[in-house]
Amino acid sequence: MKVTILYGSATGNAEHIAKDLASTINESKCTPPTAFRSADVMEMNHFKRKKLMESWVNPPLSTDTGNDDAVEKHALIIVCSTTGNGDAPENAGRFVRYLKKPPPSTLSSLNASLSNSAMPLENVAYAVLGLGDTNYDQFCGSAKLVDKKMKEWGATRAVKLACADEATGLEATVEPWLEGVLGGLERACKGGDEEEKKGDEEEKKEENGNTEKQMENLAVSDKDNVVAKNEDDTKTDIPPSTTPSTETTAASSSTTESTASTPTSGPVKSSTPLYILYGSATGNAEHIAKDLCSTYESYLKNPAFQGFFPSVVCCELNQYKKKCLDQWSQKQDGNAKHGVIIVSSTTGNADAPENADRFIRWMKRKATEPTQPFQHCAYAVLGLGDTNYDVFCAVGKAIDKRLEQLGGTRAIKAALADEATGLEETVEPWVGQVIGKLAQVCEGKQAAGNESAKPDIVEPSVASPATGVVPTAASVPKKLKEQSSSSSSVEEKKMDIEEMTASIATTPGSVGVSTIRKLLSIPTNSSLPTVQHSSLPTMVSSLSSCELINDETRRSRGDSIADNMTVSSGSSGFLYTAAKPYESRVMGARYLTATDKESAKKVANEILGEDYDEDDDKIIQAMKVYDEHFPLSSTTSGAESNEKLQYDKNGKRVIEMTLSLPDDFTLEYEPGDSVGLIVPNTPQSTGFMLSMLERNHGILPSQKISVDAAHPITVKEAIQSTIDLCSPMKKKRLFLLSMYATDPEEEQALRLVSSASNGKEGQEVDLFQSYVEDQCRTVVDILKEFPSCQSITLEGLLGCLPAIPPRYYSVCSSPLHDRQSGEDDFHLKVAFSVVDYLTPSLPEDVSSGRRMGGLATRRLECVCSPFLSSQASMSVSKPTVQIFPKPTHEFRLPPNMSTPLILIGPGTGIAPFIGFLSHRQAQMASLESTEAAEMTSEGTWRGGYELDPNELAISKGDARGLNLAVDYMSKHQQVGEIDLFFGCRHSDHDYLYQQELEKFKADGILTNLYAAFSRDDKEKKMYVQTFMKNDTQCGKRLVEMIMEKQASVYICGDGNVMGRDVQEAIVSLLAKHFCDEDKCKDVEEGRVRAMAHVDQMKTFGRFVLDIWS
Repeated sequence: MKVTILYGSATGNAEHIAKDLASTINESKCTPPTAFRSADVMEMNHFKRKKLMESWVNPPLSTDTGNDDAVEKHALIIVCSTTGNGDAPENAGRFVRYLKKPPPSTLSSLNASLSNSAMPLENVAYAVLGLGDTNYDQFCGSAKLVDKKMKEWGATRAVKLACADEATGLEATVEPWLEGVLGGLERACKGGDEEEKKGDEEEKKEENGNTEKQMENLAVSDKDNVVAKNEDDTKTDIPPSTTPSTETTAASSSTTESTASTPTSGPVKSSTPLYILYGSATGNAEHIAKDLCSTYESYLKNPAFQGFFPSVVCCELNQYKKKCLDQWSQKQDGNAKHGVIIVSSTTGNADAPENADRFIRWMKRKATEPTQPFQHCAYAVLGLGDTNYDVFCAVGKAIDKRLEQLGGTRAIKAALADEATGLEETVEPWVGQVIGKLAQVCEGKQAAGNESAKPDIVEPSVASPATGVVPTAASVPKKLKEQSSSSSSVEEKKMDIEEMTASIATTPGSVGVSTIRKLLSIPTNSSLPTVQHSSLPTMVSSLSSCELINDETRRSRGDSIADNMTVSSGSSGFLYTAAKPYESRVMGARYLTATDKESAKKVANEILGEDYDEDDDKIIQAMKVYDEHFPLSSTTSGAESNEKLQYDKNGKRVIEMTLSLPDDFTLEYEPGDSVGLIVPNTPQSTGFMLSMLERNHGILPSQKISVDAAHPITVKEAIQSTIDLCSPMKKKRLFLLSMYATDPEEEQALRLVSSASNGKEGQEVDLFQSYVEDQCRTVVDILKEFPSCQSITLEGLLGCLPAIPPRYYSVCSSPLHDRQSGEDDFHLKVAFSVVDYLTPSLPEDVSSGRRMGGLATRRLECVCSPFLSSQASMSVSKPTVQIFPKPTHEFRLPPNMSTPLILIGPGTGIAPFIGFLSHRQAQMASLESTEAAEMTSEGTWRGGYELDPNELAISKGDARGLNLAVDYMSKHQQVGEIDLFFGCRHSDHDYLYQQELEKFKADGILTNLYAAFSRDDKEKKMYVQTFMKNDTQCGKRLVEMIMEKQASVYICGDGNVMGRDVQEAIVSLLAKHFCDEDKCKDVEEGRVRAMAHVDQMKTFGRFVLDIWS
């Protein structure tokens, strides 16, 4: 038997499914085996060219049936996606339009010999698979229409229509459908109609059930399920682990005897661990989850601790099936429940992190709900998000709501933390109470969601990360000393506690304490304010064990420390991840700003040389050269305005860097994607830490260390590449450091800075803000200014600090454009600003007003010096950087080239749009060559010259897995207009990609180019958003593009101010338009309509943001 497979595809998914199925049939690999032995696969629009309708009006020929007389009908499979609002893909449009017509009353147009009563497709049995996205209203609209019309035209439905949802994962629907479609189709072709009747009945039942379910959902409000991010909850903590008194012990004994003879509502201990799962993109959710895990583990090490959960499991959300699901499905004794805590961030516009996407898809599936997998679980959810994005904490909210629908019991309201205003405001109170409240609900002592019952509060100083007791000035160094002597053969520089403490400066007048006093206006003869335990952070260490080992110690170990501490992307499906990045070579670099190149030449010629290697001393020297050449302020007072202008320009340096990609296509990207860079700590900070450890604890940089029994690495590798030494300290880290201080006043000062109160009641100074955040003080700064904290152990250091987060940069190139350019090497380009600035100067702070640089960008500027100075030659060894892809799902060019675009990208926000425009230019070139190739193949070419194969810029075979938009290229393709808005400070300095943008406009890729410069006019600053509102013609054009031409809007750049202001400007322009058109009564109503229109655009993916704080 033969089957015809038609596909309508916009992004390639439908095409791949159809072709994979055809290949399986043609290669006789069907499971289970079927009677189908061959398959023809083609675009739906080719139905006329292949004369399918003419062949279908007659019963199948013996050549199509394999001489099987039982076969009565032609077999047809249709796989069709839906684009936009129910639209068919372009390669399916003609077929869909044909079916939309009423079935012909006679078949004279097809076969005059047939009776007039016959239906056109009565000799066809069919099955339809639809691909769609429930984020759009018309879910699988094209497939539903085709399925309905095929039946109206007389075809026999062999298998019920299947609709796969890209939002929750296509495979959940596609795989079961593929397993059954051939069997159902075979039965229908041989005259069986029971499946069709059964399918119709099930379809009606499902429709009725869905209607009832929708009515129920409409009646349920979830407003009470989410706590506002600034809501004040009563702060409680994990049940106490302090040693019980005699009375308490006696009472406990009495209670135990009583409960032995009396049935209880729940067990004393859970039979399963506490489960803490996280979905993390940048590392914040992972760190919070691991901190919480480590905190509970530290309490478990205290023999006096009587916790409900006997252990704790911490893992990625995508590991739910492997590590959690079997246990969750088992009922515990009595009323007890399993405890589940989920911490998840939201990326992009409502996207789940890569290490949580499978869990989200599983959770959303219709098939999951009937199983009620969380019916034996109590749960708590913490969502991390950014209010710069419109869809705030969407993943956290969705998890919280869905777990309840899946049978879970909410133990505490979901907390939503805002990165734009500071995660700590929400995270700290939630973390302080979540385990205690969850334990009470799991044990059956507290009703779900009842927050009136307060668990006993644990003083934060009760337990340390490793021992469960407060580390003292003596105990911490002594512990490490014992560890070192038992596990390391290095006996040098050992000293007892008194000698070690004496080697650390602990003068009462240390710089840190003195600065805190000045900031709070506290004289030296007065004591620092007392800090209440309730105002201190509760989270502590994120690592549990650290072991110094001998070279002779060889054992089987797991992954390296880097795998445990970096942001995990292991479930993403990509070969290269944050844990296992690709080592890319720097192939080129250039300044995009009008930056003087003399310093780059000096670094390239005098410091790096041709035999360049990343030597720490060379990096330090190179940074000094750049600092000297680009001063940010005058060493004398009264600088002239021209000098200040130059200082401003010195601090604004933007670089475009070209990075190599593997030539086996194992690292691919599309315009709109980002790339993550793994960077080490600065040589200065690494050197300080290594020197401190060697001086105070006798630990050498070359010694081997194993963390959590992982594969051994050197101490230098652990300090340099795993823990973050260069980011501003967080309150919880400061508090942990204070526990290692040997000087009481330094300990008190650090507790004060890390507390919520920050000092005296009514104190106007935000101590943490002014001392730490404004001055960007790192752990190295704190250890220098509070030297008695240098007694911290290696284990304490690794446990105190988070991993180095990757740095993400938008890709500003197009793989299609690069391939068309004939370049042999595989590469991508990124653009970034060199972070270089001065902190605010404060008279009370002697260390204020200092120069700060970006960890990644300052180093990259140094290593790129040969390219920046144009001194690089082929013989120069190229520096390397570690990278991994970070794809986006939202920030993509529309699948239809005819969609007009409005691109808004001030500063480095222009970077992805350069990739967009390059890609569009290449698409247009491909469109022309594809058109010519199609005309040639059809014999319609009437040109007067021969085609050179090299002129055909791209073909489907050359695509190599990249989405090159070949699905929708046709000779009738129209290309939409593109307007671009760019903004910067100075037109003569940081007008990034000026020449490229002007060429795009001259070549017709760009329709309009608008540029705003905020520092050119000293009297009036002009930003992109003010340009939109003040320029009448520009405003009219924006409204026309959005309202009449249905343009898609893309915004990229700094979200703190620009993102919101640009949206506000667009809303204002649309509101004015509605008022001018008399579509509303007043300005307020116009504004409401404008905001609703923008929201609708966002819903349909026509208003997309990629912004950062």
